[in-house]
Amino acid sequence: MAVSGIAAVDLSIQEVISALCTQTLMQNSVALQIPGVWDRSGEVGPGMDQLDMIELAELAIQTVDEAGGAMTPQTIVMAAQSLVLDQHKSIPFSVTSRGSLQSKLALVQKTVANAARSLAYDIDDTIFAEAAANAGTTDVTASTDGLADVLKCKKQFDVDNVPREMRAIVGSPGWINDSLLTSSSVIKANEYGSDQPIRKGFVASVYDFMIFESSSSDIPADGYIGFGLEACAFARQRAMEFERERKVLEQRDDYALTQLYGVQTTAATNPRLFVYNPA
Repeated sequence: MAVSGIAAVDLSIQEVISALCTQTLMQNSVALQIPGVWDRSGEVGPGMDQLDMIELAELAIQTVDEAGGAMTPQTIVMAAQSLVLDQHKSIPFSVTSRGSLQSKLALVQKTVANAARSLAYDIDDTIFAEAAANAGTTDVTASTDGLADVLKCKKQFDVDNVPREMRAIVGSPGWINDSLLTSSSVIKANEYGSDQPIRKGFVASVYDFMIFESSSSDIPADGYIGFGLEACAFARQRAMEFERERKVLEQRDDYALTQLYGVQTTAATNPRLFVYNPA
């Protein structure tokens, strides 16, 4: 059924806008593809602007007393910091009354998709900046071998008992192209077949690290950031605020799509974060 009125157009826009933004964010954000970024958006309820964090610590193993002695319960302690949704971003745009109502709906979809891509890049910058600022280790020793660079992170993670599963590295274009991919030992999974879907920015799998590429300015120009499992927590309000205002004299509609999100590392001086920055 064709859209036949302004009210129907506005209803159609509101129905598709949130889903469109979520899809575009997930498709274009590199950071949200990384297993080291713990997406807690599902825990954000209406009106919430922060989430409690827990201390990043493993529970100790206790020996069972076969004689019936009691074991000691271990309390999961809430960390001092919270994951605060302090990034309040808006995507404002206008649509003039010129043209058919059907093309207006299509125009809004295209406009919002482009804006959501910009929001995805902003989310990447925020996550990578937070990770770099709280990394447990920063290595500044220059190297000319990309595989040796990866081993720096692997060795440090092994020493710090960072879980071996779901490790990832996000490298700059300079490091990926001029250092890592110059090694003939690097095998790109998408060229040789894989049962895993190709993720946004995914380059290769090396030494049990998933390697991603990002042009974010918060990634060292000739280096990378290494992520262990659940190194950073991220959350956003899934129900984006969508508002419309009719400007009669200007013959246009003003729209604003607002998103609230936040990032927090799961520990101060986080051993699950490693920065390689041969500046």
